[in-house]
Amino acid sequence: MNKQSRKWYSRELTQRECDAMLKDNLVGTLSLLDGTRPYAVQLEYFYYNGALYMATSVEGRKIDCLEKNDRAVFTIFKDRISHPEMIEQNVRCRSIMAEGRVETLLIKDVRTKRGDIYPFRLLKFTVEKWGSWQCNRKSCNQAAGIDTRKIILEWLQEAGYADSEK
Repeated sequence: MNKQSRKWYSRELTQRECDAMLKDNLVGTLSLLDGTRPYAVQLEYFYYNGALYMATSVEGRKIDCLEKNDRAVFTIFKDRISHPEMIEQNVRCRSIMAEGRVETLLIKDVRTKRGDIYPFRLLKFTVEKWGSWQCNRKSCNQAAGIDTRKIILEWLQEAGYADSEK
C-alpha cells in the first residue's frame, strides 16, 4: 500500500501524545539481535527526560544479546480493545517505536518485603530516532464484523498451507 492511500486513516502522533502515551503505558517490547536471530522481550519501563529506563535481571539472554550488540528497538502499543476510551476518540490503535542504544547504568540489590535480596540491572535506552503512528479509521476489523484470523486461515487453506477444518 502506498503512502497516499494510507493518509486518510493514519497520522503520526504529536509530541504531546507521544509523551502522554510513554508516561501512561507500563510495558513495551524490547527487540534485540541474538547473532542472526531476532529476540524480543516485554519489559516494564520508566520514561524520564527523553530516555527509557528498565530494571531487569542481571543475566540472561537479553543481557547476552546486549553485550554483543547494544542497538535495539523499543515498541509500545495501545489498542481500542484494551482501551475502550479510544472508541469515543475514533482511534483504532496507536504505537510508538524508538530506535537506539542500550547501556547498563548500574547493578544493585533490591530487598523484597519478605527480606529476600534480588540483584537488578538498570538499563538506559538512549533514543536516536522516534517513530509513531495512529490509525483513525472509524471502525476496526472486529467492529466491522471482519474476523481477520478466519480470513487468514481460509487463505492458508486455499493455498494448501493449512488443513481444512472438518
